[in-house]
Amino acid sequence: MSGLNSYATAQNCFDALIEEFELEGYSKTDALKIASVRYYMRRLGFSASNPYTFSQDVSIRTIAYIKENSDIFPGVEAQVTSERKYVGDGTFASHILGVVSAISSDEYAAKKEETQVLLDNNLLTQDEILEIKAKAYSLNDKIGKSGLELAMEKYLRGQNGTKQILIDSDGNTTEEYSVMPETGNTIVTTFNKNLQEIAENSLAKRVNEVTDSEALANGMTYAGAVVVIDVNSAAVLAAASYPDYSLSTYQEDYAQLAADAGSPLWNRAFQSAYSPGSTMKPVIAIAALEEGIITGDSRITCTGQYEYLDQTFACFNKNAHGTINVKRALGVSCNIFFFDLARKLGIDKMNEYSKLFGLGQKTGIEIYEEAGILAGIEYRDSIGQGWKAGETLLAAIGQSDNSFTPLQLANYCATIANGGTRYVPYLVSKVISSDFSEVLYEKTPEIACETNVSQTTLDVVKEGMYLVANETSCKPYLGSLKYKVACKTGTAEKTRIINGVTYEGTDGFLIAFGPYEDAEIAIAVVIENAGSGSSTAQVAADIFEYYFSTMDTVKDVQNENTLLG
Repeated sequence: MSGLNSYATAQNCFDALIEEFELEGYSKTDALKIASVRYYMRRLGFSASNPYTFSQDVSIRTIAYIKENSDIFPGVEAQVTSERKYVGDGTFASHILGVVSAISSDEYAAKKEETQVLLDNNLLTQDEILEIKAKAYSLNDKIGKSGLELAMEKYLRGQNGTKQILIDSDGNTTEEYSVMPETGNTIVTTFNKNLQEIAENSLAKRVNEVTDSEALANGMTYAGAVVVIDVNSAAVLAAASYPDYSLSTYQEDYAQLAADAGSPLWNRAFQSAYSPGSTMKPVIAIAALEEGIITGDSRITCTGQYEYLDQTFACFNKNAHGTINVKRALGVSCNIFFFDLARKLGIDKMNEYSKLFGLGQKTGIEIYEEAGILAGIEYRDSIGQGWKAGETLLAAIGQSDNSFTPLQLANYCATIANGGTRYVPYLVSKVISSDFSEVLYEKTPEIACETNVSQTTLDVVKEGMYLVANETSCKPYLGSLKYKVACKTGTAEKTRIINGVTYEGTDGFLIAFGPYEDAEIAIAVVIENAGSGSSTAQVAADIFEYYFSTMDTVKDVQNENTLLG
């Protein structure tokens, strides 16, 4: 407050407010309430054009009372405003949809500056000036804070109107708009609503079924994510993160959500970068096949151990896999086979192919995402550390510094499934004007990269992934679906420091696509502390089962804003 020293106490501030707003005749409780409102109104620059909101979502009874007693409440009026209504309990796609909240002082200052830049154009017409001012933000406004609410703010917000209030000599008032208010536009997402619900429910159920009890006892949490995309466009059909939260009660629950050790506000599907384990192996196989290091028939003998320089690396199968080709190596996830490929390829060549498939880099989706890390010399140089030769072998099985988001893993899998075209994932298919008369924006699939990997190579890798789903670890979950699918599992050990104590857990991963012969969707699943990759396969099975059940019965989608008759 002006006139007070920076070290003024709360009592000093209160006394100053009482004096400034002449509240000496009120009780301390009432005086504090009135002073708080008066001070906030002044800070916001309260005026006829910048009203102050006393209360929201008031009852009809309160509105009637205000209107019936307008003579003792001058300047107080009730206004009808729009608000968000959410599907069900508000948890549907909450991390993707995002939240709106009161504009902050920094956001307001930035928006005010943007508006002024537009108004500084001397060539504007009067109508254009009015339109810019109508879209300007006030300190009472709400603004998108995360997810699509933030990314599509310019489409969703609409614009304010300008109301003129005329009062005649008898005190009668008339109101008219010189600029009509406009509601926000309609955002059409890529989500399949039922598929999203299946993904959310299956993920939550499976996370709670398989999370390792010892990991939980050691301070780890129940958590996971799943992403489903169209392999021929990268449209995101479903994306779930667990634990989740309700958009309907976000404001009331915020303090509890922010303090929750499970980080329910965090979008694990797009923002968490995980060490991917053996889901890395398909791209290493692609690199080796394309570079001529192996063919589909080349064989390597797994003895259970691999000697490299002065180090010994082990296969997870202590009994060894024997002499196997690349398809079988993918099917049984033999580490020794891929250690040998890594030694022959080298880290730079491995990363060349990993980048083609989008690993360790942002996908370009509309909302915030993490880039992740592609292990190698380039990354180590960026943090001032060296690269050891043995880490190349670890990188080939998804360890070392490798960390990718579930979104990246789903898109990588889709690129394998569709023949080698990597698309830019997206969440918004189109934007329709508020009156449904015009399509303002329509997304067309965007190619991020043509990998130019041969179909022969991709077929070999896909056959190896087919074995995982139908003959080895995931057969109990995926082997009896209506249509055949292919997948690759992964596990990754991790450590977490909680209150100075180091705990260990094992995350489980799965990438999958289907139908095998003519792929339509790709899936990535991660469950933290699941213990194994195959334990995540039930989530993919539930998604495939629903999707396949609709393949033969889907009808043409009804156009928007048309009568169903």
